[in-house]
Amino acid sequence: IYLFFTNFLHAENLDIKAKSISIDKANQISIFKDEVVIKDQENNVIKTNYAEYDKKSKFFLIKNGFQVIDKIGNYYEGLNATYDENNKIFIGKGPTSINTIEGYQVETEGILIDYNKNIVRSENSTVIVDSQKNSISMQNFEYEKNNNIFKSLGFIKVVDKMKNSYEFSQLYLNEKTKEIIGTDAKAFFNQENFKDHPQNKPRIFSNTMSLNKNESQFLKSKFTMCNYRENDKCPPWELSASKLKHNKTKKTIYYDNAVVRVYNIPIFYFPKLAHPDPTVDRRSGFLNPSYTDTKNLGTSLKLPYFWAISDDKDLTINNRLFASENPLFVGEYRQALKNSDLIFNFGYTDGYNKTSATKKGGNKSHFFSKFTKKFETNENVDSNLELNLQHVSNKKYLKLYRIDSNLVNYSTDTLENDIMYNYYNDEQNFLFQSKASAFRTLKDKYNDKYEYIIPDLSFKKSLFNKNGYGNFQSNLKVQNYETNKYKKTLINNFDWSFKTKQFSWFKGNFLTNIKNVNYDHQNIDNYKPDTVNEVFGSVGYLASVDLFK
Repeated sequence: IYLFFTNFLHAENLDIKAKSISIDKANQISIFKDEVVIKDQENNVIKTNYAEYDKKSKFFLIKNGFQVIDKIGNYYEGLNATYDENNKIFIGKGPTSINTIEGYQVETEGILIDYNKNIVRSENSTVIVDSQKNSISMQNFEYEKNNNIFKSLGFIKVVDKMKNSYEFSQLYLNEKTKEIIGTDAKAFFNQENFKDHPQNKPRIFSNTMSLNKNESQFLKSKFTMCNYRENDKCPPWELSASKLKHNKTKKTIYYDNAVVRVYNIPIFYFPKLAHPDPTVDRRSGFLNPSYTDTKNLGTSLKLPYFWAISDDKDLTINNRLFASENPLFVGEYRQALKNSDLIFNFGYTDGYNKTSATKKGGNKSHFFSKFTKKFETNENVDSNLELNLQHVSNKKYLKLYRIDSNLVNYSTDTLENDIMYNYYNDEQNFLFQSKASAFRTLKDKYNDKYEYIIPDLSFKKSLFNKNGYGNFQSNLKVQNYETNKYKKTLINNFDWSFKTKQFSWFKGNFLTNIKNVNYDHQNIDNYKPDTVNEVFGSVGYLASVDLFK
């Protein structure tokens, strides 16, 4: 064995540099140690701290770590490797990292680099993180260096930065175009703004899928938002299409040959269909459909449509189509006026398609509205008016059809029609409220379903002077319920706190309260028979003592 203290050795097609080189001439083996650099004629570089070179077989054995930089600029790093100079094949063994020239990071177990074919391959589990921070897990991969394309077969899972996941059986990943193409695709959307309800499980299954920065495309697809069912049964509803395209720039989803299915039975067909994606707050188009199944009405499908009429007004059509009952037509109109807002919510149905002793015939409807007005005043004054109207034609209508709006929903047992005016002056510490209300109960047990409170007046004034502070409140209310029962109430309440001398260790205030109760009634039990005028009073002293340890 001969030891040479030289830095360079020229093989037939390689330049080799190392701090220490020893040569066994008999066996034609060279050993390179410390800062070894092997470079071929195409500027592919291998760096290591230990390499054995068999001149006869033109084969390298590399140990104690390696770094490879190919002619394109891709970077590879691992523990041990071999390099076959005849076939120009580099094999890395053990955990291996790759950083491509396009910024993709690869973690795998063992690689093969074929410099003749310009491919990189691994048959082991691999995770790729692309430039958009998508994490891609696969069982194997092949990387075409010249085309910047990753390929994989087997189970592949992609998780994007929004925690949406995609599964494939075959994958093509183009680094240049930032596009992912896969077959046997399953997309599961987990971001919250894709869901109308926490139990929604939005997902798309398709034969093929392509994803890029601006667009997602699914061929022969099925979309649903329904929760999962036992034994992988078909969802209650799904929307299938020959082509589904999600334009992320326009935030719009387009369908070709769309078919709405309920329990896998086709119900509607649309040659072309488009609607805003779930992240859009306001734009004309179809909204996410939903499916319901109730004991009395059976299966139904809602396919809502939102119409942005202008910047200050819109209309939502939320019709419900039943498999065996008459349809329910529902709409909500909203308009923003100067310093005011208006909402109308309305619905109509012809009722049961087939009547019986328990299913009474006749149409059913509802009308809800809310109007709010804020009057222009100075910054210390808040003055506003509110008007609410609520009507249903049948007391069981809300729960039967599960009406759910921003104004009234199906859990409501009492409808309220009222007009209310509020005035508050912050500078004068003054509050005035007037209200007139008419209530209607939807419960069965009440003989008289109406109650009226007209008027309902409240007044409050905060008082301050050098002797203390307090509040004066007054409330006048007139009620009529169960047809012939009346009650008139006037309550005045005055509180005052007197300032007293304070010491560093002892603090206290005299408190007073005077309450005047006046009421009159007709046909109400448990009340005194005549008009009542009563005055109550109380005096107290609130003290606190600081204790020292």
